[in-house]
Amino acid sequence: MRKHFFLLMALALTNTAISGSVPIEGLTFNPPTPKAVTNESYVLKTEKPDRWVGGTHLRGLIAGGTPLPGCLEPGSVIVKLPDGTVAEKGKDYELDEYWAGLGRIDGGRIGANTDVKISYHCRQMRIDTIEVDPTGKVVVVRGTPALTCPLPSPSTAGSTPRANVFLRYEVTAAVQPWQVFEIGKPYNEPDDAEMQRRSKYVEETLTKLRRGEPVTIVTWGDSVTAGGDVSSPDKMFAQLFPARLRERFPKSKITHVNAGIGGTSTSGRLPAIQQEVIAHKPDLVTIEFVNDVGIDEATLRSNYKSAFEQIRAAGAEIILITPHFVMPQWMGHEHPRGKETRPTIPLLRKIADEHHVGLADTSRRWEHLEEEGLPYTTLLVNGINHPDDRGHEMFVKDLMSFFPATPQ
Repeated sequence: MRKHFFLLMALALTNTAISGSVPIEGLTFNPPTPKAVTNESYVLKTEKPDRWVGGTHLRGLIAGGTPLPGCLEPGSVIVKLPDGTVAEKGKDYELDEYWAGLGRIDGGRIGANTDVKISYHCRQMRIDTIEVDPTGKVVVVRGTPALTCPLPSPSTAGSTPRANVFLRYEVTAAVQPWQVFEIGKPYNEPDDAEMQRRSKYVEETLTKLRRGEPVTIVTWGDSVTAGGDVSSPDKMFAQLFPARLRERFPKSKITHVNAGIGGTSTSGRLPAIQQEVIAHKPDLVTIEFVNDVGIDEATLRSNYKSAFEQIRAAGAEIILITPHFVMPQWMGHEHPRGKETRPTIPLLRKIADEHHVGLADTSRRWEHLEEEGLPYTTLLVNGINHPDDRGHEMFVKDLMSFFPATPQ
């Protein structure tokens, strides 16, 4: 693939470097202005700040119930005592700037019930798009700043979008190569032949759907299956998938049971699979556990072998979903781009193949986002591990690829 070909050619033609405020023919990529929050009231916990779980987190930087990592502008926090004096970091309170968490220090001037006023700045993100207009001129269409999940602006009529430039929280006016996402081809959707091949894994369920017979689906998983941070419940894949099946097979009565519980993995959920899954007498069970990433191979193989055997003994078919991408630090990436790196994902592919289980390989869609011009973190509502509506739609597309409307 020609990495950043268009942008590099533009630079060569204009003899202009990617730095300062005029990177290409007078077009700028200045980062968005942080949002100021003034005098918010807090009673600080004594609990020490610990990522997104410990301490007291600044409300203006919370999305989906957790603080956005890196969103707080460094050095912007000012904590004022009731008399208006400024509290001192390290003596009166502790601060984790990356996770925007604070904790009062015993012996300092902030008491257990003291109401302090905190001011700070929230950094924003933006996606700008490089386009070629009908006259051949290179222009930049500036995106809308957002605390999380910024979207590229719609293409200008008659113009051709060529690359997106991702302005993450910490960037400056000097654009780095990693920020440039060339806009390539969309994801290669499975053709009819591939859909027919996949349908063999859910043959009995599909036959019932085509005949208009009742079908029960159980979605088994963690917080993502439970809904995560979707904009509304009907956007979560666990609800959207059966809804799409109802549209495709309107004569069939489809019952759906969502067995998604946040913060869980197969290791914690397997003992209750009979009550949570099997008891509903499903025809089909989908399995999604991003929290399985990091479980050792022997345990993971044992977990899935047991789950598959119990589900199949109940007469149900199975689709295993590979997890979406998460924050770069957990992917082993320096920036929000790159290939799948987690050893658990190829292992899940092997496990599905060895047990002849249908595989909805959604990880591959997330890997492809870079080629579509999108940084994958812009699809994470909490900046950590919860996909937005677009991310849930990816799961649905892969699941629906097992259910062609008619035989070939």
